[in-house]
Amino acid sequence: MKKLNRILVPTDFSEGSRKAYAYAESLLKVFGGTVDMVNVVPTIKYLHESMKKVGYPFSLDQDVYPQILEQTEEKIQAELDKHITEEHRGKAVVKIGRKAYEIILEHAHKQKYDLIVMGAQGTHADHIIRGHVTEKVIRFSRIPVLSVSGTVLPQSTENIVVPTDFSDLSLRAILPAAIMAGRLKSEITLLNVKELHGSEPDENDDPDEQILRKFRNKSFKKVEAFFAGKPKARIELERRDDDNFFLQLQRGDDNYRIPMKFEQVRGISAHYEIVDYAEENADMIVIATHGRSGLSHMFMGSTAEKVVQWAKIPVLTTRPKEMIKKK
Repeated sequence: MKKLNRILVPTDFSEGSRKAYAYAESLLKVFGGTVDMVNVVPTIKYLHESMKKVGYPFSLDQDVYPQILEQTEEKIQAELDKHITEEHRGKAVVKIGRKAYEIILEHAHKQKYDLIVMGAQGTHADHIIRGHVTEKVIRFSRIPVLSVSGTVLPQSTENIVVPTDFSDLSLRAILPAAIMAGRLKSEITLLNVKELHGSEPDENDDPDEQILRKFRNKSFKKVEAFFAGKPKARIELERRDDDNFFLQLQRGDDNYRIPMKFEQVRGISAHYEIVDYAEENADMIVIATHGRSGLSHMFMGSTAEKVVQWAKIPVLTTRPKEMIKKK
């Protein structure tokens, strides 16, 4: 995510979708740009075939769908007019397809949007977990996806958590996190989870300050080395002392000095610890969809997928370019 000029917001006209409208509009007040909305009208394949066999004097393609498309486009335009200011208002897009997530992604990739913003729950989704369509879009998208579940707007973002196993693939989430943090005036916390296998954690498992200091110094060196090999990212790290770190990000004529922390927590479940830490200490999670192995669609097993499912704060997922080429 190098820029944020064009945002796509899929909508099913639910309250979950409307939370995404507000978040996208608020982001554009910071970044500039426009937002398009898209709705996918489901195909009625079997009804279509049955009507042909029976010989009804009208067809779905010529008589029914055109009217549905026109009405849906008017409905989307009404949502745009009501929720998005004129300067940020883009197009109302209607598509037809059987699998909504495939149609959304086909349109997003073809039109080269910078970001997809989705409500975490749709019309029929459980109030606790991400909706099915949102999960599928996140899993297969080649561009960043931001899923929103609450009413907190980006201007309230004070801390962004980036879970990492310190593999190169997982560290690629730092750049989009830095772009967000720079513009939103937030700090970044790199969070590592040390999983304790086979036993419940107790207070004696908590690392002492000396161990944490060694972890932070080692982590700083790993991240510094990672960006030293990627000059195009235009990121440098600065260390004041053993406890104060900063990330320097240059974007055009703008320079951002972002406070940065390295934290490690211990527990038997990585995704639980990430969600628990983030909801206590952060306003957004930025996570790469691949990590150490690079073989699974999610890093550290299904950790990222579970984080997306259970987090109640906005989650920005990003897919490393290496994994896009393997698709």
